[in-house]
Amino acid sequence: MAKGFMDGYKTYNPKTEGYGDPNQWRDSFNKRMGSKEAKIILGENDPYFILELSTNATLSELKSQYRKMAMKWHPDKNIDTDTTEQMKKIVAAYTLLLKKIKN
Repeated sequence: MAKGFMDGYKTYNPKTEGYGDPNQWRDSFNKRMGSKEAKIILGENDPYFILELSTNATLSELKSQYRKMAMKWHPDKNIDTDTTEQMKKIVAAYTLLLKKIKN
């Protein structure tokens, strides 16, 4: 069975605890895309180039730039036709660089 967009997430419930545990959200995000899938999406593209980062970027710089790029290219914020593909590349680049910088 294919994963749905909200699989693994708690939905908002104001009567209980709100949006749920942030650790659960983070774990679900990390399980969305693995390194293998990220490499396929990026192909020959350099993840540093996609996120407009230098090769010696820190973890905090990576996270900050990811948020900035996600806000810029998110399909809900930007009506261009290529935003979905660009967001996939941004998430793929973030996935690869996050694993690289953390290790």
